[in-house]
Amino acid sequence: PYSQWKIDPILARRVRAVCLVLLLCAAAAARAEPRDPPRWRWRATLAQGFGGGRSGDDTVARFPTMLDVGARLWGPLSLAATVTGTLAGEYATSCGQPVRPSAIAGALGVRADLANGRSAAWVDPWVEVHGGVGAQAGVREVPGGCPQVATFGTAGARAGIDAWLGRGAVTVAVAFDYLPVGASVSFVLGGSFILF
Repeated sequence: PYSQWKIDPILARRVRAVCLVLLLCAAAAARAEPRDPPRWRWRATLAQGFGGGRSGDDTVARFPTMLDVGARLWGPLSLAATVTGTLAGEYATSCGQPVRPSAIAGALGVRADLANGRSAAWVDPWVEVHGGVGAQAGVREVPGGCPQVATFGTAGARAGIDAWLGRGAVTVAVAFDYLPVGASVSFVLGGSFILF
């Protein structure tokens, strides 16, 4: 059955020649236009924030401090590991006692830096999503007990700008972090540093 298909040898040579020319053009373009190396491969951020949220019928104040380390994965994407300590600005009643519902959480996330290149502008907008685990004091009563601290799953997002000044940057962001008592939206200000 394959003998019925006859390939014109001249057409086959032309197709091979066009493919070879396209391959050579692509290789020349890739060699002539080197990729922009990233501004950072590893970075660290230390930031402090203030914000608030709702807990039941009350408005609550939250003061998060975060330490974030990022490793570039591919293109604009990086893996972020974050530890966030959140100080509560008020007392909550838990099991009949006043307790500050402060929290600590660890999270892994993915961050997209929209200008992580050495030839890019000095202003680098970015977005990040993350999820992890944490512990919070002042949890509400649970059936069968009254724990002082409860562990929980957390998730959140951040959007911000790094203004790079050499190997350091001023970082400004808006962050959301889920907490069982008083999930908050915060304004965050801090510094980022190139580790590698």
